Amino acid sequence: MIQLINTVANLVLVAFCLWAVLNKRLETHVFGTFALSLVAITSFVNVMRPDALGFWAEQSEVLSNVAVAILAVWFWRRWHKCHCKEKK
Repeated sequence: MIQLINTVANLVLVAFCLWAVLNKRLETHVFGTFALSLVAITSFVNVMRPDALGFWAEQSEVLSNVAVAILAVWFWRRWHKCHCKEKK
C-alpha cells in the first residue's frame, strides 16, 4: 500500500513539474526551470525504480533532496523579490 502511495505521489510531482515548466504564464526563469526539471526527473526515476535505471535508481532519493533544496531556494528568492520591494 505504501509503495502505491509513493508511486501516485511521484506521478503527481511529475505532472505538476511538467505543467509548471511548460506553462507560458508562469515565469520560472532558468533557476526555477532547472529545479522543477530536476524534481520531475527524480520523481520519474522513483516511479521507474525497479532495475530499469540501475545506478540512478539507488541515487534518486539523494538527487530528489537536492532538487527540493534548490526549489526551496528558488521559491524563497521569488518570494523575497516580490515582498521586499514593497517595504523599501
